Amino acid sequence: MNDSTKFNEELDNNLQNQGDLTQEFLLLRQKNSDLQARYTALFRLNQLSQECDQLTNFYPQVHRTIASLMTANNFYIVLFDQTLNTLEFVYYIDEKDDCPIGVIDFDEYEGSFTSLVVESKQALLVTPSLRKQLIENKKIKEFGSQGTDWLGVPLIHGDEVIGVIVVQSYSKSLRYTEQDLNMLTFAAQHVVGAMLRLQDQQRLKNAVDARTKELMAQIREREKSELLQESLYRISELSNDAELEINEFYAKVHNIVGQLINATNFYIAKYDVEKQVLNFYYYVDEKRDARGEGFKSRKLSNHFSELVLRRKETILLSQDEMQALYRQGETVKPDDDTHSWLGVPLIYSGQLLGVMVIQSYSKTTTYSKQDAELLNFVSQHVSAAIKRRELADFERRSHELLEQQVKLRTLALEEEIVQRKQAEKLLKHTAAHDSLTGLANRTVFIDLLNHAIACKNRKNDFSFAILFLDLDRFKMVNDSLGHHAGDKLLKIIAAELQALVRDKDTVARLGGDEFVVLIEDLESDQEAFEISNRITEFLQQPFTIDNQLVYTGTSIGILFSDERYDNANTMLRDADTAMYHAKDRGKGRYEVFDASMHKKVQNALSLEADIREAIDWNEFEPYFQPILRLENNKLAGFEALARWQSRKRGFVYPNDFIPLAEETDLILEIDLQIIEASCKQVRHWQNIFNDDQLYVSCNLFCKQFFSQSLPSDIANILKKTGLSPKNLRIELTERALLENADVVLANMQALKEMGVKLLLDDFGTGYSSLSYLHRFPLDVLKIDRSFINNVHEHDNHRAIIKTIIDLATNLQMATVGEGIENIADAQLLQQMDCLYGQGFYFAKPMSALDCTSYIGSMLGN
Repeated sequence: MNDSTKFNEELDNNLQNQGDLTQEFLLLRQKNSDLQARYTALFRLNQLSQECDQLTNFYPQVHRTIASLMTANNFYIVLFDQTLNTLEFVYYIDEKDDCPIGVIDFDEYEGSFTSLVVESKQALLVTPSLRKQLIENKKIKEFGSQGTDWLGVPLIHGDEVIGVIVVQSYSKSLRYTEQDLNMLTFAAQHVVGAMLRLQDQQRLKNAVDARTKELMAQIREREKSELLQESLYRISELSNDAELEINEFYAKVHNIVGQLINATNFYIAKYDVEKQVLNFYYYVDEKRDARGEGFKSRKLSNHFSELVLRRKETILLSQDEMQALYRQGETVKPDDDTHSWLGVPLIYSGQLLGVMVIQSYSKTTTYSKQDAELLNFVSQHVSAAIKRRELADFERRSHELLEQQVKLRTLALEEEIVQRKQAEKLLKHTAAHDSLTGLANRTVFIDLLNHAIACKNRKNDFSFAILFLDLDRFKMVNDSLGHHAGDKLLKIIAAELQALVRDKDTVARLGGDEFVVLIEDLESDQEAFEISNRITEFLQQPFTIDNQLVYTGTSIGILFSDERYDNANTMLRDADTAMYHAKDRGKGRYEVFDASMHKKVQNALSLEADIREAIDWNEFEPYFQPILRLENNKLAGFEALARWQSRKRGFVYPNDFIPLAEETDLILEIDLQIIEASCKQVRHWQNIFNDDQLYVSCNLFCKQFFSQSLPSDIANILKKTGLSPKNLRIELTERALLENADVVLANMQALKEMGVKLLLDDFGTGYSSLSYLHRFPLDVLKIDRSFINNVHEHDNHRAIIKTIIDLATNLQMATVGEGIENIADAQLLQQMDCLYGQGFYFAKPMSALDCTSYIGSMLGN
């Protein structure tokens, strides 16, 4: 190799090295340029989040920034809501396609490039070859115009895609590269942060704006409410000003309404129901002359005011709607000048008073539904004010007519006085007074009470009351001191009652120890209460009769007059009901009749009717409670107790029907039915168990012993059932021994002679007088359950029981302990020599069927 060749080779090597350095320099310069562009873009994006106050301004700036990095003639930003699964194109610039409008369901874009980016969370550069491959593999669908290259980058916050930023090309000369993809990805990361900050700012601003609007609305609503309240108060005050002329009254109403609604054109028309006429009492109208053409009184027709009256509802109409009503034939032709018409009915307590109307001739004033609601609300208060004003006018006119009515009223009073004198004259010629006390009798009182009812029917303001009195403990006075002393007491009380009431009141005696007082011309109920208190306090004091102090009292039923009463007997019935209610609540008091008392009476009447039917249908049946010898617990007999299985009421407890049965004396028939059924059942047991010692003990109401037919009634039952008299015991209470002693003694002796044994029930709880133990032929004393219950824990009860047992033993009487509920009480009674016992400890009362099984177990059968 010569020198020339070496030189050429060295020269070629040097040129090659210089070329490599130049290429490397150009690459470094391009990288530096790209880096500079990124920093510029990043800086610009950071500035945008500070400079832009709205997202609508932010998105175009983002576009310009991206365009500075790459060609971005076709560019859009779409947001993805993962919760709602929706897309929204918030910014869209495209050479061929229009921007999709509104919020779009994500499923509608399934198979689009955008959906691929969202689902993969990866940037995507779609070239024509990739597009063809995706379509062939059915990965995508065609959306919009077909472009050349499509480049999309996800907007990611945290781990979630919140949107996609896209550039695309429709030109083959404009292609996107991986470098563009990296550049757009880099920009997207900073767009997300800026965009989120602006979204937060926008949400905060929206929240502040919404709250501000809400507060302003509340302030306006409060001011409106205060104005409405003040207006309603002023309307109410108008009706209280009696000096205010009627025209001024309506003018002020107009002024108040005008402060709430534009009421430049306003009128009030009143409806005359009898004449079927509409009278325009007040009107102000800018299109009508002072003569009021169109506001004259008229018969009801088919004007728009009459439409409100017919429908009785608020009517809001535009000119078109008024014309439509006219074409339909419902109304007359409207004025062409009327732009908006609003009418409301004036209604008070269901009465149609008239109509209130406002109307507008200007298109600048159009009434709304809110105006209609407000005017309708105000109309209610205007209606009340108008009605009160009418009443005030009526009252004033009534005073003016009063003088004319005086003469007529005087004549009517004179006629009433004449009728009263005639009634008094008639009363003088009849047996008008009670022969014992000199008080008005029942006939007079009924007439006076009917007269008071008639007055009440003629005069609503007339008021009266009845006091129904029944003396407490009067029967005891009669029985202990004799009827002569009772008559003296009645005379004293009658005289004092007349002194305790007012001169115009009437005191009457209905009979026995019952008095009534008619209190007329009551100004208030308190007057009747004061008189009742005076009577009650007076009768609480002792009276001296034949040098003997006598204590009584009274129970008073008060009944006030009421429109529902049309006869005296009904009023006396209810006053009597109230009196018995007072007795039930403790005597020595008064009670005012109310509907509940009447309901109680009705219930009692219904129960009484059912008891009578039950007697006819033999619904009452005995339940048997065993009586045992305490020394060996052997069965001796039974006590029969009345039970009622009603067809109507089901099982009725004794406490629910026995008090009423005793009060109505129906208990007399029930007792005899129970005795007959019990005797029949015991006789049956004697036969099947071959034990003629079993007996039954039956209770008799005290009034049974007042009947002279009692011995024959018992004899007939024994004969009918075949039971021996020795197997029947009759129980009576101490109350039976206190009244009609001679008849009671005779009946007891007759039963004793028959062989029936007599038991004194509940001994120790009543008078427990030793005198009648000697006088009356008693065989057994039953010790009351109140002493026996847990007697082992009460020393004083043990002492009382021991005394009763010893007394009975000395008088050769047996003893039965009632209400034994535990073994300790049973053992203690047996130790104190009580012969027999009964109670839940041994057995509860049971039906005949259950008792049959019980007897079998006790007798070992």
